[in-house]
Amino acid sequence: MNFRDGQIARRDNGSGGEQYLESVVRTASPAKLRLMLIERAVGVSESLEHAWRENPGQGPNEQSLKLFELINELLRGVVGSKQGDGEDICKQVSDLYVFLIKHLLLAEQSSDVASIEEIRAVLQVEAETWRLACANEVPAGSQHLGFGSSASSTGLNLEA
Repeated sequence: MNFRDGQIARRDNGSGGEQYLESVVRTASPAKLRLMLIERAVGVSESLEHAWRENPGQGPNEQSLKLFELINELLRGVVGSKQGDGEDICKQVSDLYVFLIKHLLLAEQSSDVASIEEIRAVLQVEAETWRLACANEVPAGSQHLGFGSSASSTGLNLEA
């Protein structure tokens, strides 16, 4: 997913806000990029809750599709070791995102606001975890402490 095209953060009306966002994305660590995706998913889930409260029975809509795409992108970003503990952790994280996708698909059938609240709660815990990871990151040029070594990678790399 391209952060600019995927609108990970809300854009300002002026080009200054857009340039700022592009700068943040270009210079962000893989952990920070992942946190941005999760925070965007939390925001979209809040919008979806509001839309379904305002219009019960609406079912799938632009917000639910956007949430699906964000969770799917988080799922695609889970990478890790092919053996050992890293494999187990990546499987658990992958399973969590698969569960959230299935939960969302079931919620769409009846515009189930409670299910979206549950998805948002899980994403909020995930965001807090990544906030802590970002706060403990080693500055650029130092050892990466388990995060992907490429600035373009948003996955969790457990081989380091």
